[in-house]
Amino acid sequence: MGPLQTSLQVLIVEDNPSDVMLIEMAMQAGGFEFETQVAVDGDAAIDHLQGNAGGAGHPSPPDLIILDLNLPKRHGTEVLRVIRETEWGQRTPVVVLSSSPGDVIEELVHAAHLEADCYLTKPLHLDEFVALGVVIRECYESRTGRRVH
Repeated sequence: MGPLQTSLQVLIVEDNPSDVMLIEMAMQAGGFEFETQVAVDGDAAIDHLQGNAGGAGHPSPPDLIILDLNLPKRHGTEVLRVIRETEWGQRTPVVVLSSSPGDVIEELVHAAHLEADCYLTKPLHLDEFVALGVVIRECYESRTGRRVH
């Protein structure tokens, strides 16, 4: 494993404020120390990502992206395409978290000739949603080789 990561910059692309709150609760339960930015639709996500190219005058890109597919304005696969077309986005873990079943989510992404690092279905019950934090942590650690504490 690589060096210890303390505070992650996380971009949550989600139009439902309740789901954003649940994602943050899950990440806390999963042991993450993090700061979040939230994009509430596909256009806002793409604007945020294109403004975070790093370098002079630009903030660093996110360390982790949690992406819903069913977004207003632009579908999540369009957002994922923008992520994966950047040099930093090829290295950034992307967790697709949608209300559709996992196999349907994965098929949608693959049909667009894209890949995410994890495909998760939003649970219906609070305790199951909070438990996703551990799964997201495992996905992040597996993809980056960095431990979360």
